[in-house]
Amino acid sequence: MEGKSEGWLERLYRALWLRIGGRPWTYIIRDSYHSKPLIWLAVATALGILLGHLFWGMPWIAGQSGNLMLPLLW
Repeated sequence: MEGKSEGWLERLYRALWLRIGGRPWTYIIRDSYHSKPLIWLAVATALGILLGHLFWGMPWIAGQSGNLMLPLLW
């Protein structure tokens, strides 16, 4: 095991680790979330809207009224 060299993934991780100051990426994301919560909220909302439109299923259901309160009013 002594003669085994690092692979490209290990070299990439080591370069990123040294570049960002020796902190794990999870701490960096957490610090970013605490310092800029509205940006993270906007990104999460946009991602949810995008995924909801792409993977919701049937785009149109026969007889759908579009009003969620309508069944309660009958």
